[in-house]
Amino acid sequence: MRLRSYIVLEVLAGTTLLAGLALGGLVFTGVVDLGIGGEAQAALPAETRANALGESSQRITSDIAMHAVESKLVPDASVAEVVVADAGQEISLGGSFGGVPDEELLAPLRDSPIASVRFNKGGSSISLRIDFENGARAAFKPRQTNWQSVPRREVIAFRINRLLGLSAVPPATGRKFEMRTLLAAIDTSSTGFRPRLKAEIVQKGGWVTGEISWWIPVIRRAKIDGFDIDSMEGIVSWKRYLRVNGRMPKGTEKLLAQISNMVLFDYVINNPDRWSGGNARVSDDRSILYFMDNTMSFGKSRLGHRKVRIYLQRSQVFSRQLVEKLRSLEEERVREVLAVDVEPFQDFLSDEEITALLARRDAALVYIDGLIAKYGEERVLAFP
Repeated sequence: MRLRSYIVLEVLAGTTLLAGLALGGLVFTGVVDLGIGGEAQAALPAETRANALGESSQRITSDIAMHAVESKLVPDASVAEVVVADAGQEISLGGSFGGVPDEELLAPLRDSPIASVRFNKGGSSISLRIDFENGARAAFKPRQTNWQSVPRREVIAFRINRLLGLSAVPPATGRKFEMRTLLAAIDTSSTGFRPRLKAEIVQKGGWVTGEISWWIPVIRRAKIDGFDIDSMEGIVSWKRYLRVNGRMPKGTEKLLAQISNMVLFDYVINNPDRWSGGNARVSDDRSILYFMDNTMSFGKSRLGHRKVRIYLQRSQVFSRQLVEKLRSLEEERVREVLAVDVEPFQDFLSDEEITALLARRDAALVYIDGLIAKYGEERVLAFP
């Protein structure tokens, strides 16, 4: 009964928005309608409103109606300033993952010989588990014929995550292997996937380029109210709690803060794949929500994929530190971080993609500032 009522309310809300009565959400129609009324919108800085408009008129309220039930980490203020190296050299973002400095986790993955390779099941794209001779383990996503998987984007997501003071994306970097080395190291449990690897992995001169991420030893399903957070019922729950007037059950605040961070981060990087299943997992002790699998992110859309727009507006409560990081994010800093340690890729993001990234940041801030104008800063920026 609860789920049925939710669906009806969502569809009615979307229909009402289409009728011109803004009850909430983003409406991109050449202006940004935040559902907060004309006076509150007028109170927003003109530059902030203008920066969110980079594409031709678009409307997402119909998406809200038709796709209403689609399916730790508060930013760390102690994250060190970015240290930029010369082009081609390694870069340190001063971040950590699970309490361990990123570079300590990445260093063993950079050049150790392969001991064994296994195929990671469960996804539509090719992902491999690689064990190295030095005892390290990593997930490797190679360049492949599957359009939805672009390995370099995982490395970019990791770097942007750290720029924003977050520690939720596993440390990732680029690496290349000889195809024959990968095939020779395939574990007996994965030999049946050899034909697929040969058919779908893109190689050049016998070499395979991809991204390599530190392997998370144990992951669990993230639950709220007894439901997976990426299930229909779970989304109903966390959306209700992340309203300005929502009441968070005792003990759920930390998870809800991380879900809020996730939907905001996913909007900025334009990741439409988060809630498709399997990409919202937590640590063994269920204290850390991992932002896994970001290879469909970024692109040239200044307003973002309809899915990331829908999920952003499912939260009205955000982290003060994350919002401050977004406000202070400068194009020069983004370019610096993406201009070094690029190999084996040719580049990370084009000028147009960087422009789109910053435009989505601006659009997210318009949405949040609209909520603040309507409800007050303390109620909207309720997480640290």
